[in-house]
Amino acid sequence: MVYNENRSQLEKLIMNYKHTLLAGMMALVPLTIAQAGDAPADNYTEINLAVTDDQIIPRYAAFATASATLEQVAENFCATPGAGSLEALRVGFHDSMDAWQLIQHVQFGPITYFNWNFRLQYWPDENGTGARQLDALIAGKNTDALDSESFARESVGVQGFPALERLLFADDTLAAMQADPFRCDVAMTIARNISEIATGVYQRWTDEFRTTIASADERGFFESAEDATIDFMKSQIEPVRRIQQQKLEDVIGESASAVRVRRAESWRSARSLKNLKLNVQALDTLFNGSGDVLALNTMLLDTDVATINEKFADLHTTLDALPDGLEAALEAPDGYARLQQVVAGLDAIFEALEAALKNTDLYLGFNSLDGD
Repeated sequence: MVYNENRSQLEKLIMNYKHTLLAGMMALVPLTIAQAGDAPADNYTEINLAVTDDQIIPRYAAFATASATLEQVAENFCATPGAGSLEALRVGFHDSMDAWQLIQHVQFGPITYFNWNFRLQYWPDENGTGARQLDALIAGKNTDALDSESFARESVGVQGFPALERLLFADDTLAAMQADPFRCDVAMTIARNISEIATGVYQRWTDEFRTTIASADERGFFESAEDATIDFMKSQIEPVRRIQQQKLEDVIGESASAVRVRRAESWRSARSLKNLKLNVQALDTLFNGSGDVLALNTMLLDTDVATINEKFADLHTTLDALPDGLEAALEAPDGYARLQQVVAGLDAIFEALEAALKNTDLYLGFNSLDGD
């Protein structure tokens, strides 16, 4: 797929969506957060569409745009591999990963089509399967495997961000790429794959899934608008526990001597804690929205909203004092204690959200991560 054509198509998609969004926002103008009183709101469809239009689709648009740029800088690097073009490629990786981390919490809808979520980021990979498969792919030198359709059928462990990070952030990356052009071709293919998936998810939300959200009834994907709201609420609550357990507790263990940095997400690119900061930022925005647009907090009692926002504020304060890399954080004398504070802060938000839900009619069902 040619980059310029991709970019042109993506820009048209975004422009068409903006026109649709403007019309939708005009219809939603009276339905602002200022209407929230002491009782939780139950205007499920309006809330679902407000969250979709204000947050979900714009974040996927940003992810698609950043990933299209990643594809371009990967092509540029492989055409002339050098220190400057490698740095540009690494910046492209970070920008695309930033955009992904800001929408990673949404694990329903188009992101689940065609294993797109796992193909973007197969993590955690406790047994190092992806690394072995990536090494085998490079050693095989099979150019046919790098065709778009063929590569989409490769193992998820070689298709997304962890594999690309492994290729881009080794000490000998530049020398290895210059010595082995096929290695560079693999990196370029992964970048293209990420871009194609990001654009596909964005297009499915704008062309199909927004309508699914708007017309939820017993004949469709959701049996009711309330069911759609429940999926949004799951995207609010379950990632808090997932971040706490997978991104921190499984990494830092029960003592400073038990820390396993290489279990952390994105440790090679020194952005494990940056990912977490972006995750928390995204969850805060999902809860509170932007400006006067309806958000998930309108589903809860005002007193519960205040408590949850207090917990978010505390966690932001703790995270803001930490560097982006886990190793850098642990170098400080109180580094491990601060990471424990982050764990406690995430736990506090999770407990506050769960307590608030008990004052609503929403039932999220079984949470496999929490065991309840």
